[in-house]
Amino acid sequence: MMKVICDYKDCTGCGLCAARCPKHCIEMKPGFLGHLYPVIDQEKCINCKLCQKGCPSLQYIDCSYPKKAYAAWAKDAQDYVTSTSGGAASVLSQYIVSLGGVVYGCSVLPNIQISHIRVDKMEDLHLLKGSKYVQSQIEFIIPQLRNDVKQGVPVLFVGTPCQVAAIKQLYRTMPDNLYLVDIICHGTPSNQFLKDYIQRNLKIDAARVTNVKFRLPNEYSLCVFEQNKLLYKSDNLWTHRYEDLYMDTFIDGCTFRYSCNSCHYAKSNRISDITIGDFWGLGKEVSDKDIPEHKNGISCVLPITDKGMLLVNAIRHSLNLYERPVTEAINGNDQLRAPKAINNEIKRFRALCHLFSIKRSYQMTIWKILLKRKIKQLLKKWK
Repeated sequence: MMKVICDYKDCTGCGLCAARCPKHCIEMKPGFLGHLYPVIDQEKCINCKLCQKGCPSLQYIDCSYPKKAYAAWAKDAQDYVTSTSGGAASVLSQYIVSLGGVVYGCSVLPNIQISHIRVDKMEDLHLLKGSKYVQSQIEFIIPQLRNDVKQGVPVLFVGTPCQVAAIKQLYRTMPDNLYLVDIICHGTPSNQFLKDYIQRNLKIDAARVTNVKFRLPNEYSLCVFEQNKLLYKSDNLWTHRYEDLYMDTFIDGCTFRYSCNSCHYAKSNRISDITIGDFWGLGKEVSDKDIPEHKNGISCVLPITDKGMLLVNAIRHSLNLYERPVTEAINGNDQLRAPKAINNEIKRFRALCHLFSIKRSYQMTIWKILLKRKIKQLLKKWK
């Protein structure tokens, strides 16, 4: 019987194995730091090895270098200010839905469940807006996605590169009506850690939470909402470090999956039709004086395939679009060159997490920084 699908440290938690198992004997369950890993019911397993044959971590998946690079943001003012990285993903989604198609993207569901959902109406696209610094589950939408593709409607899937890799494994030849967009990914904490943090550390009942945001315009802050009521807002990560456990461990890469540190897709050759994210390093290689002011962020849009290039051309009328050198985009974003490296801080944190809580482990990991901050505060108080 099948006991292990792939090495624990290579598993991306995509859930494709669970979605494809003909006997439904694979369940994704929380492991280290709350990340989901496949657990096989040995009594039901027939050893067909379909899970291994489809596992993205065990297969070579073709990647390609970007054809072009664009700095872009939505022309629609409302769309732009309600997006977190320029609104390119929102414009793409609107275009697909306008064709009678469907979009699969990450959303915050009741009880702080972070999952991909299916959207086929313009008025529901807001459910997919905003950066999500947490891993979502995709296995539950895979049957729907395959059926939509089979029906011939345009289908857009937006996710992390490892999630896109899972979707690509569903097909020997990519269907013409399936468009894949990957988000430049820094790494992902688990859904369980986010939920535990909100409930245990922030003392907010998960049943009250209707939305969680990780970014505001020009501000990296964790925000927890009940309808339109703000229940919690952390200080801006860039100006107030070491004050919010979730955001601090995220930016330091402490709570990522093991596979994030050896990611097969954090490189210049990309897995999807289009790669999008923040355009860090804009103007570093070529002057950007011709680009108007963009106070609420700017998207990096990298068409990878011919299909991706056609899609970008189809939406250019809805975007402020400026071509840039591909190398400028790559050199400005670490995860377009290599995955987040495991440093001594991450090693220490993970070792401590086997003995202590995440909060205590992080405090013990950065104790020197916390001590210096405390001394500075005391000196400032005495002056």
